[in-house]
Amino acid sequence: MAAPPRNRTTKEKAHVDNDALQRFCGAWRDMQCSRRGGGGGGGDAFVVGAVYHIAEDLTDITLMDAYSGEVVRRMDGLSRPGLKVCAGGDMICVVSPGDGLLRVVDVATGDLTDLSMGCSAATGRNVSSGYTLGKVPATGEHKLLHVYAAANGSQSSEVLTITTGGGGGGCQWRATRSHPPMRIEHGISRSSATVGGVVHFLSPATTSAPRDRGVECDTIAAFDLATEQWRPALMDGPLPADQRHRGQRPNLGLAALDGRLVAVHHDYPGRTINLWSLTPNDTTWTKLHSLPIKNVLRGWEEEPTSHPAAAAEAKRGGRSKKRKKKKEEEVRWLCREKVAQPLAMVGDGRMAVWARGCEGAVRLHDPRTGACEEVAQVEKGGCVLGFYSGALAQGEEF
Repeated sequence: MAAPPRNRTTKEKAHVDNDALQRFCGAWRDMQCSRRGGGGGGGDAFVVGAVYHIAEDLTDITLMDAYSGEVVRRMDGLSRPGLKVCAGGDMICVVSPGDGLLRVVDVATGDLTDLSMGCSAATGRNVSSGYTLGKVPATGEHKLLHVYAAANGSQSSEVLTITTGGGGGGCQWRATRSHPPMRIEHGISRSSATVGGVVHFLSPATTSAPRDRGVECDTIAAFDLATEQWRPALMDGPLPADQRHRGQRPNLGLAALDGRLVAVHHDYPGRTINLWSLTPNDTTWTKLHSLPIKNVLRGWEEEPTSHPAAAAEAKRGGRSKKRKKKKEEEVRWLCREKVAQPLAMVGDGRMAVWARGCEGAVRLHDPRTGACEEVAQVEKGGCVLGFYSGALAQGEEF
């Protein structure tokens, strides 16, 4: 994600069949991680990212050191129509809904499991799909939740248990015992978060989407991976009543920090990013932080000059050079970073954040001091899939 993609050979551009994925996983496993023992004394912490190269129709997956920005593992050149990638626990899942391909990769070892024998119930050309990979704490097993919507907007779901070893045979999709209790956003990663084996979802992110009765912009639906059921009761979000209007929905996100569900609200008029944590009994929200937006996102350091004074000068017929400068400043203002998505708390007390705008970056923000260190840039077409903290298996020396 932080490093430029390698030059790809014709062989690397092959579709994602078993041989190709085995080769990619071998490359993932054989890369050396030069930093060991957790940079900054905080333990190992890695960002799982993906970059989609539209011109080549290829996807690269990377594992990046959260402290240094070094790419320590990568799989370059995955190609498949409609390819989707998600991460959760200590696994990465590669799915191609159109032809039933489903593979999981162990982040630490690069070991590959083929689960493509399972037949999905989601068929048809007008079906939109979203996948979430999570771990059940009580059993340690990984499950893949698939939420899909038909052309009429109705949503259904199915779940699959990840069984590694023995080729993964026998895995089958199972329809969930209930349907989502409201329309949920299944296509935008920051609209969901998994905590304690429960996947939480916000409503659709678009302000024009139909809203179910009794659903506010910050209402949350929950799916229990252990019981494979949607919880019938919806959860109220943290926003004050005077802010719960449809226009706020795009300003909201969910995150998992230190084992707690956190709601992220970008209060642009107030120039703050508010983080609210849900108490263990799932009934009360507590404000964790109110971060000045300029400390986390770039482009918010000052207001654009196209305000009353600048407007008055333009009205008086200011010089073309000043008008050009004002236009450039307005463009920079429009291209500022707009979203900060918390990823995880690292061992030294800082928060890993994915900053998004026309371009993006991964940063480490210290809520105690306001200091924000840029770790790596996220290239165009890149996204963050998840966060992994744990040891990596050593590959063989080249």
